[in-house]
Amino acid sequence: MADTKEKQPVFINVKVKVKHTPHGDGNSADRRYHVKCKPDRFPVYTGDAVINYQLVSAPDGIVFDGFDRSKSYPDRQMSQPSISVDGKMMTFSDRNTEKEPVLIILRFRDKSIILYDPEATNDPVAT
Repeated sequence: MADTKEKQPVFINVKVKVKHTPHGDGNSADRRYHVKCKPDRFPVYTGDAVINYQLVSAPDGIVFDGFDRSKSYPDRQMSQPSISVDGKMMTFSDRNTEKEPVLIILRFRDKSIILYDPEATNDPVAT
């Protein structure tokens, strides 16, 4: 009898903290905020991984606004994000069929757009 066990997608939860930097020495694109992700880097070893960014600490009014992605076939690797009603979680799937660093730029919103670039790497394992 054949093995009918289905592979379950891997779930990766990334906790995100955003802190205002009044002196403009943050790591966001406009330097107004310091963004920290935990884990700050993570490899994706399986196909169809689910990646969830969870905003655990941020100034009032900061919420997820989506993400930008780039690389050879960004639309074929990453799904469109789903953002929770309160804007504190953003979830998307990663097909992970090509070995490559994936450039994801998190977008946050307050009164303007805040950009931050965490690091994720696709590294599929042959099955």
